[in-house]
Amino acid sequence: MILKKLLFFFPFIFIACGYKPSVDYQNKLLGNQIKTVVNIDVKNPRETIFLKDAVNDAVYSLLGDNVCYNNCSSTLIIKPSFSSLDVLDYDKNGYPVLYRSKVVLNITLKDKNSKIRNYTVSGIYDFRIESQSIVNDETKLNAYKNASINALNKFFAILAKDGAEL
Repeated sequence: MILKKLLFFFPFIFIACGYKPSVDYQNKLLGNQIKTVVNIDVKNPRETIFLKDAVNDAVYSLLGDNVCYNNCSSTLIIKPSFSSLDVLDYDKNGYPVLYRSKVVLNITLKDKNSKIRNYTVSGIYDFRIESQSIVNDETKLNAYKNASINALNKFFAILAKDGAEL
């Protein structure tokens, strides 16, 4: 009886269900070498410089070795279009203790076939601080970086979907 079950499931172990990781579908559009450009908004340079650093950190942490500067297969032009840092909760004395950072990114992709695609994605990140503390520049940068990683994860999910449809 056990032998029959093993013989029945044995082909499924080697055939599987045709699963491919999402990176395979993303690579149909991106290729292996990706150039990233993060634009700064001249109307709000201080905030955008925070976002530029945060988005660059997010891109490098997600793409790693695939980032290149010359002779790249595709280009991502990322423009932060909106960012906010909002208080979500206060302690019993009225001091803010829970914040939410939100980032909206407009992304233009020139894929490896030179087709231009436009995307808009948003990401959020909730974080706590100690009561009676202030939100310093390092905390803001970290919050924007994590919100940007969230937005870029959504972007790569959309790319996987678009790559699967090719």
